Amino acid sequence: MGSKDRAPLAVYIAFQLTEVEGQLPLIATADPEAVHNARLALRRLRSVLSCYRGMIPGLPKPVRQEVRWLATSLGESRDAFVLAQRIRLSLEAKDSWKAPEAVRRALEELESSSARLAAALGGGKRSKRTLRAARAALLEVPAAKEYRHPTADLAERLQARWEQLQHSLAEEAASGDPDVRNAALHQARKDVKCLRYSVEAIADTFSHHASGVIQPAIGLQRLLGEQHDAVVAGAWIRELAKAPGIDAEDSQRLESMEVRRRLNAEEDFKVAMAEYPVPAPRRALIY
Repeated sequence: MGSKDRAPLAVYIAFQLTEVEGQLPLIATADPEAVHNARLALRRLRSVLSCYRGMIPGLPKPVRQEVRWLATSLGESRDAFVLAQRIRLSLEAKDSWKAPEAVRRALEELESSSARLAAALGGGKRSKRTLRAARAALLEVPAAKEYRHPTADLAERLQARWEQLQHSLAEEAASGDPDVRNAALHQARKDVKCLRYSVEAIADTFSHHASGVIQPAIGLQRLLGEQHDAVVAGAWIRELAKAPGIDAEDSQRLESMEVRRRLNAEEDFKVAMAEYPVPAPRRALIY
């Protein structure tokens, strides 16, 4: 069955699996961009499988667990690398640090741990087995019709994802507890990613209407990503402050920089929510 004969979801799923498989040799060399590309492809794949569960072939539980393991492991490698780069840029932004070498040593270890994990994932047999099993479960089906569904049914699935996003945003807005708000915004970030990728997978089905959901979702995802990165960096810096050789003034300044970034991201997020909210798929895609 050629790709031109296959429904959009089947093509999308096949592409994401091929993307991860193609990145593995580069991941084995600890290439951070390959890690990012593979992680993103798995996010897209898992978003589609979650959104359209029951409408398309699913993964057996053991394979689903293995895919989750691979996605989580790639995420750990990527997150460590991004965090190290983020703090390194903060160090370079000022030249009056008390003990910058101690911080740089901690960053080097963070980068090394990221590279070690990536090399193990890219060169390991487990990753390849996981992808082969996922491909067999998702793409070796009798006919592409198993991936074809009325546009109204697809829109209803996307509507449910959108409503989940609204719930997370409402939880954040209703709480005065910073930890609860951060957790709710992090969940909203995951929700908006899942919604965006699930719409992108079938964008051709809805023609130009899909961009009305995708574009504002991209904007919110970026701002929520910055907010989350600032929260994670702040937590890492507070732990770093306990390490030998770290100057207290240096750690306080680094943390203050992340607080400002978080507050700026949250303010920009509020503006974006007011001016460019993600529309309800039921309305934006169908009516």
